Amino acid sequence: MLMRKSGTLAGVMELTLFLRMARTGFGMMTALPYHRRLMTNAPIAINHNSGGSGLTSSFRLQSSTTSSFVPPDPPASKGTSVFSDVDLNMAPTADAEGRNGDEDAVFVVTGANRGIGFEMVKALACRTKGRIVACCRKPAEFSLDDSLFPSSRVTVMELDLERQETIDSLKDRIEEELGTDRVDGLFNVAGILGDGKTTPGPERSLAMLNRSWIDKTMAINVIGPVMLVQALAPMMKRSRKDTSTPRSIVVNVSARVGSISDNGLGGWYSYRFSKSALNQATRTMAHELKRQGTYAIAVHPGTTETDLSRPFHSNVKKGSLFPPEFTVKQILDIIDCMNATHTGGLYDWSGKAIPF
Repeated sequence: MLMRKSGTLAGVMELTLFLRMARTGFGMMTALPYHRRLMTNAPIAINHNSGGSGLTSSFRLQSSTTSSFVPPDPPASKGTSVFSDVDLNMAPTADAEGRNGDEDAVFVVTGANRGIGFEMVKALACRTKGRIVACCRKPAEFSLDDSLFPSSRVTVMELDLERQETIDSLKDRIEEELGTDRVDGLFNVAGILGDGKTTPGPERSLAMLNRSWIDKTMAINVIGPVMLVQALAPMMKRSRKDTSTPRSIVVNVSARVGSISDNGLGGWYSYRFSKSALNQATRTMAHELKRQGTYAIAVHPGTTETDLSRPFHSNVKKGSLFPPEFTVKQILDIIDCMNATHTGGLYDWSGKAIPF
């Protein structure tokens, strides 16, 4: 996310910025293969469920500014990654095609009521044929103001990463409400940064550290996501002998500032070390989950126009603030093109491996 410069948030020093037009042809959306285009104006149905509200609504994707957005080149890293880059020019893997085309597939998204999480729900509803579980702390706030469509491809469920009971019960609620014991994709999007005014974080100095804020940051940025992986991992498992079922995927939204080797500025204490911990957790769980047919990666989305980054938008260079639709498309392209050699790695929005 945003970095600070010389003690102030002036400019974006280590923005995760991506995809040269020459490399991807991104400026010409119509020239991209079908699977690489962010579809618009497709009806999506939403079913709110916070334990039985029964509220149903739906929305239609609006025309996106993604096709006109040209991102800057991603910055060079100061260290060396042990992982290779994900080539986004490649066709989707067989696993990706299988997940995306399966009507019984289930995708879980946290932080789904706003920002990247909300856009992820919309994109998955267009890009896949499966069902989406949109998780947020207050399901009633998952509001959609477009035409209603009678369907139930998207189900909203309560999830508070600071409350273990909501994490533990999510598996049972998915089984009860969706009638399935499988999860094909988990997108840990929810996170916390702070605005530096009404919250102690992001802390620019040791003097600003606050134990309660550190506890909250770690709970939301690391502990909650990892415990959610633990809770849903049994639903993501496939038999070792089963080569026909697509591998499932865990995507942990991290940040470049969590890279230790790339930390040349300091500051942003709790956010930095929470993302460093998430990167280590991703690397560690990837070894274990690979044995059950599940990949796990951490992704740096770039500085995206969301509530999380809004307090620092004035410090972002023109053309460097990503539309949420662009960010989500890049993340989905990465997981569609990754293979076994990439599981456990940290990647920026262009598929470029970032050193830990």
